[in-house]
Amino acid sequence: MEDNIQANCESAARRCYGAPSHPQRAPQFSYVWAMPDSNTFNIPAIRGLVKYYLSQAAISVDPFARNKRWATYTNDLNSETAAEYHLEAREFLAQLIEQGIQADLVIFDPPYSPTQVKECYGGVGLKNDWIGGWREERNLMSQLLKPDGIAISCGWNSIGLGVQRGFRKELILLVCHGREHNDTIVTVERKVVSAQLSLISEAA
Repeated sequence: MEDNIQANCESAARRCYGAPSHPQRAPQFSYVWAMPDSNTFNIPAIRGLVKYYLSQAAISVDPFARNKRWATYTNDLNSETAAEYHLEAREFLAQLIEQGIQADLVIFDPPYSPTQVKECYGGVGLKNDWIGGWREERNLMSQLLKPDGIAISCGWNSIGLGVQRGFRKELILLVCHGREHNDTIVTVERKVVSAQLSLISEAA
């Protein structure tokens, strides 16, 4: 059953990736149930979706990778994880920009709350500005991503990087974990050109 769920999400991702880029098209929506996991990419539906987009990207970046070294450049503040770098996310992203890196794919899966940091991340990262909603990190990821590149954001909402930064939503995957857990929401967005951005703003 897990294989079927993963295959369905890969199929949805494939349809989005190959579809013509139209600024006013509503995003595709998928809904699945899965057991919760503190490692987001261990959830079959999410793993399948992320793996598909990684297979289409030449250069990918994950600033909150934990032990998943799937992307070209991986980072995690916790030095005990398997990530390549162990920097604050904004420092890691700014460093890549200074090096002239341009990504086809960015993956944004930060801790979702201070409580989650304590329970699932060993308290590493509690000094982050939670009220700011990772605004600076989102801005840097937008700079790092090529035009027409893909951003995958995971969390408890579907904000993603947003239209204000020039992104159009293509796919929203809602993963239900049962009544005692928040859903995990995965938002796939494409960085669109400025001409399309004006049309998106008018339609919003």
